[in-house]
Amino acid sequence: MNRLRYSLSVLGVCLVLSAGAAHAQQAINPGVFSALNSAQQAQEAGDHARAESRLESALEQAGDGSLERALVEQRLGYLAIARDRNAEAIDWLRKALAHDQLSDEAARQDRINLAQLLIMQERYREAVTLLEREHAQEALSNQPKRLLVQAYSRLQQYSKAIPIAEQVVAVEPGVESSWYQLLAGMNQRLERYREAERWLKVLLKREPENTQTWRQLAGVQSQGGRQVAAAATLRLAYESGIRFSASDLDNLVALQVRAGAPWQAARLLQALLDEQLLTGNATRSERLAQLWHQARDHERAHAAWLALASRSGQAEHWLRAAGIQLEQGQWDQLLSSLKQAEPGASAEQRDLIRQWQQYAQNALAVGNS
Repeated sequence: MNRLRYSLSVLGVCLVLSAGAAHAQQAINPGVFSALNSAQQAQEAGDHARAESRLESALEQAGDGSLERALVEQRLGYLAIARDRNAEAIDWLRKALAHDQLSDEAARQDRINLAQLLIMQERYREAVTLLEREHAQEALSNQPKRLLVQAYSRLQQYSKAIPIAEQVVAVEPGVESSWYQLLAGMNQRLERYREAERWLKVLLKREPENTQTWRQLAGVQSQGGRQVAAAATLRLAYESGIRFSASDLDNLVALQVRAGAPWQAARLLQALLDEQLLTGNATRSERLAQLWHQARDHERAHAAWLALASRSGQAEHWLRAAGIQLEQGQWDQLLSSLKQAEPGASAEQRDLIRQWQQYAQNALAVGNS
């Protein structure tokens, strides 16, 4: 805020001091000109009350629609900025611009400053309207483009924000890292995963030790259906000295689950286990089997439940495998799995086992008749 106030205040000084030359064809009331200078001196000395008093006095001398009135209202706007009265500053600058008396250059800069104030007040649509109009008349420089990107992104108009943001980083490749993060994030929101990946890789070249960026890159690759690439990214990060906690990696899988993509979640978990980035254990083996099952990948789910059941010996796991065998009409395998499940089965599970055994035996009898 202090930086904005300083830059806008300096701009205001330049506009006031140059206004006479810019509008030499119009005589400025000497009393108003003196009041403007006096108010400027008071503001520079930190005496805002005296500056306001001088400007209010000058306002009474300035005629409606005149250059003098536009200059006084403009100065009142910049004085309001210096006093952290942004809503008041917006009103004054709008009044000054409405007279259409300021030079084209001065008015354009005032409108850009007005847009920045509107953004600070979270009035993003009004700011966008101003900046789009200026951009249509003459291409904005990078600083106003930054404002336009900010307003678009706050309005979630990412498809409009992205090309302008790309122009910003093209002109200023050394721009703050947050701009590359913004570009990645907006593309990710639009499910443009390859583009998001591109910007994250640019960011990693600048900040190769940023754990969060590595994690986000893997997440974007996984969201884009490239789970093996995501695991490879995490492996590369690991080899570069980046250490992820098991919960970080488990959360990447959970993101896919929450997105309603169990197949992608299973594929990512399998890749992380294959890369030995996650340690295989009973909990993760069960989760992997459940994810393949949810994804209706019967072959992988069946293999996962059988492998888990063989290790654990739990009736629940054998019954999970048996359920797939039942669906697929694999009667011999079903009877074998049910037999394995019997020793540790609960009373309820034993009832289910008997029902399935009878069903499988009847199906086999029919098939052999």
